[in-house]
Amino acid sequence: MAHHDLSTQLKQLLKRGYSIEDIRNLVIAPRAELERAILDFEHQQRLERQQARNLRGQADFAMGLRRHH
Repeated sequence: MAHHDLSTQLKQLLKRGYSIEDIRNLVIAPRAELERAILDFEHQQRLERQQARNLRGQADFAMGLRRHH
C-alpha cells in the first residue's frame, strides 16, 4: 500500500473513532510502513496544535492591544 493511501486510511479510521492500537490490529500493511504513517500523523497533529497555540497567542495579544486603546 502506498504511504499516501495508508495515511489517508489511518485518518479515516481515526475520524471514525478507532484508536491507534485498533488500527495497528486492523490494517493490513507492513508494520514499518504502518508505524511510519502513525508517526507522520502524530507529528502533523503536534504541528497543528502548535500552530493553533501560536494563533491563539497572537489573537490574545491583539485583543489586549485593542482593550488598551
